[in-house]
Amino acid sequence: MINRVEEIKNYRKLVLTANKESTKKEAFKDLLNRLFAHNVETKNVVDVITSGAEKPILNIPRKDKVHRGSADTLYNKVIIEFENDLKKSLKHAKEQLAGYLLGEHRSGNGSDYVLIASDLITWKVFSIDVSSLEKLDTLQEDEVILNEIETSSFELKEGKEEDFYFWIDRFLFKEEKLKATLRRVEEAFGNQSLVFRESYLEMQTYFDSVKDSGEVQVSYEQWKKTLSIAYDNFNDTTNNFLIHTYLSVFAKMLAYSVVSNDDYIDDNEMQGIVDGSIFHKLNINNFVENDFFSWIKTEESFRALKNVFRRIAQELSTFDFADVDEDILKGVYQELIDLDTRQKLGEYYTPDWLCERVVAEYDFKPTDKILDPACGSGSFLRAVIDKLKRNLPDAGIEDINNQVHGIDIHPLSVQIAKTTVLLALGKAVRNARKPVHINIILANTLLTPKGVRTLYSNQFDMEIDRDRIFLDTAIFEDGKLFDEGLDISEELAAQTANQATLTAEAFASILNNQYKGGEVKAEVAEDFYQIYQGLKRVKENGRDSIWKFIVQNLYKPY
Repeated sequence: MINRVEEIKNYRKLVLTANKESTKKEAFKDLLNRLFAHNVETKNVVDVITSGAEKPILNIPRKDKVHRGSADTLYNKVIIEFENDLKKSLKHAKEQLAGYLLGEHRSGNGSDYVLIASDLITWKVFSIDVSSLEKLDTLQEDEVILNEIETSSFELKEGKEEDFYFWIDRFLFKEEKLKATLRRVEEAFGNQSLVFRESYLEMQTYFDSVKDSGEVQVSYEQWKKTLSIAYDNFNDTTNNFLIHTYLSVFAKMLAYSVVSNDDYIDDNEMQGIVDGSIFHKLNINNFVENDFFSWIKTEESFRALKNVFRRIAQELSTFDFADVDEDILKGVYQELIDLDTRQKLGEYYTPDWLCERVVAEYDFKPTDKILDPACGSGSFLRAVIDKLKRNLPDAGIEDINNQVHGIDIHPLSVQIAKTTVLLALGKAVRNARKPVHINIILANTLLTPKGVRTLYSNQFDMEIDRDRIFLDTAIFEDGKLFDEGLDISEELAAQTANQATLTAEAFASILNNQYKGGEVKAEVAEDFYQIYQGLKRVKENGRDSIWKFIVQNLYKPY
C-alpha cells in the first residue's frame, strides 16, 4: 500500500532541489499517478491532467491582439498556470490565468473555472472579481482583476504532507468528502466562489427578462419596503435582491442535503426543494413559504435556472454534514449580505462560543419557551437546541422544537435561521411524532403595525398591495385560528379569482365549516372576509404570490 505522506515528502524534496520548471512538473505528474491512479475512474482523471499540459486555447485577448495561447493544465473547470518561482513571476501567472479565462469565455465555454498559479510548492487559488465578471466581453487580460482566495491557497511545508493530499483531492479529484465547517462552506459558496459567481450571472440574466411581470414586481417591491423599515436607507438594488435570492436557494438545498442524507439530487427533488413541497415528505411543515424569494419557483423559472440549482447541489455533494458542530451558514451570510446594510443595523453576528456561554447560564425546563427577538442567522437558537437535546434526552424532537422561537426583520435572516434550526434538530425530524413547524417568523419587534384606537376596540391598519383594511385586534387572539383562517382565505381567493366574489355570509359559513376549533366570532369572520377580498384582488391583478406570507408574518407577533 502506498504511503502517501512519504510519497509527498519525496516529491517535496525533488521539487525544492530542481532548477527547471519542466522537472518540477514531471515530478507532480508522477506524484498524481502514484497517489490517485488506483482505479479506472481516477486513472482517467490523472491521464487527462497529465496529458493536458500546454493545451491550446483560442481567442485570448492580449493588448488588442487575438492569438493562440496555452494553459499549462486545463482540466474540466480548473486552469493551472505553472511557474518556476511564483515569488518572482506571480504577476505574469495572474495575467496568463486571466488570458486563458477570457479565451474560454469568448470561445463559448463559460467562465466558471478554478484558477490556480503554482510553482509546485506554493499553490495560489484565484477568483475573478465581481467588477470584472460583468465585463468579460470587453476586458483585456491585463485589466482583469483576480483576487486570491487565501483560505484556499496552500504551501507545501514540512509536516503538511497529509494536508497536501487532501488539498489536491479537493481541487482535482473530489474523492473524499470534506467535513462541513464554517470556513469551508464560506469558501465553497461565498462571494469569491465559482458557485456564487456563475449562479449570480445566470440569475441576473433571467431576472432581467421577467422583472416587469406582476408577481416578480411585487416580490421585489415588498422586499425593498420591508428592509427599508429596518434600515431606513439601504442599498435596495436588484443586485442585492438577487444575492438574497441565491442565499435563500442555497439554504434550502443545504437543509435538504442534511436532513435527507441524499447523495444525489435529481431534477424532481430539486424542484421540490425550491417550491418547498419535498420538505412536507420529510415531516417539516413550513420550511419554505411564499416569501419574497418565491419568484424563482414557477415552472418557467425552474427551467431557466436549473443549472443554478444543479451547480449548488453538486458542490453540496462534496461535503460531509454529519456531526456539524457550528453555525456553518453564518460565514456565507455575513460575507454576501450587503456590507453597508449590515453596518446600519449593527448586523454582525454573535460568535458561537458566546452563544454557548450565554445559554450555559440557564437551566431550561421542558415547559420553557425561549425567544430570540432578533435571531439573525439563528446561532443563539442553535445553542439552545443543542443544550435542550443534551439536558432532555427523553424529549421528542418536536417538543424541543416547540420550545424555540425566533423573530427577525430581515427576510433572508428568517430563511437562514430556519435552516440553522433545522440543522440543529437534525435527521430526527423525519421520525417526529407529528410534523415539525419551525417557529421563526418575519416581523419587526420594535415597531408594531399602525394601530387605530376607537371607543370600543383597537384596530390594526393593514395593507394588501395598494388596499388598506382595518382589522380588529380580536383576530390575533387565537394563533391557531389566525393561521387557519388565513389558509382558508387564501384558498377561497384562489378558487374564486376572476369569478364572482363570495358574499360575506357565504364566506363566514365556509370559514365556520372548515375551522375545527369552534365557532368563529362574527367580528373575526368579518375581518377574514376583508383579507379574502384583498387576496382575491391581487390574484386577479397578477400581483400575488407573497401577500399571505406578509400578512401571516408581520402581524402574527401582535
